[in-house]
Amino acid sequence: MTAVIALGPKAKGVIKTFCKETGLKAPKDIPLPKGDRVLFWRPHDGKKPFTVKAIEPDQSLKRHSRKYAEGELDEASSFYFTGQKKAMNLRAHNLIIFAQMAEGIDDKTWEYHLRAGDYSKWFRHQIRDKELARETAEAENDKRLSPEESRKLVIDAVRRRYTAPATAPEK
Repeated sequence: MTAVIALGPKAKGVIKTFCKETGLKAPKDIPLPKGDRVLFWRPHDGKKPFTVKAIEPDQSLKRHSRKYAEGELDEASSFYFTGQKKAMNLRAHNLIIFAQMAEGIDDKTWEYHLRAGDYSKWFRHQIRDKELARETAEAENDKRLSPEESRKLVIDAVRRRYTAPATAPEK
């Protein structure tokens, strides 16, 4: 074991327990990590533990966005185009399917969900994208937009954030 990482209010205890279990002498003056910091210690380098900022890796964010764009959300997390009278039950289990269905759904059904704030709620709570939800809520709240205009704004936002091809860096 070359390093110990501990987090939360019991981080000091983790270091002490590690030392007890491995027969090492526990360091003195162990700091308590706060917020997004974690306690880091290399027991064999002769230095005391210190805190470092934990940063979420980019690949997990990309994996999750791919899941929402292409994967299959469970039934409870999917979006359902139902219409006002619940005459339909069209399930969009990811963002690509959502955009395709949104393009083909009738204006009354589109507007029903738009005015109810259903799109931004789904983006915020199931897709967990606050920025997409915010952008969509602007379209939902703008009564001047036609169904065609609001649909274009929402679909463009989804595609821009999740399904647009990666572009090569400019030289």
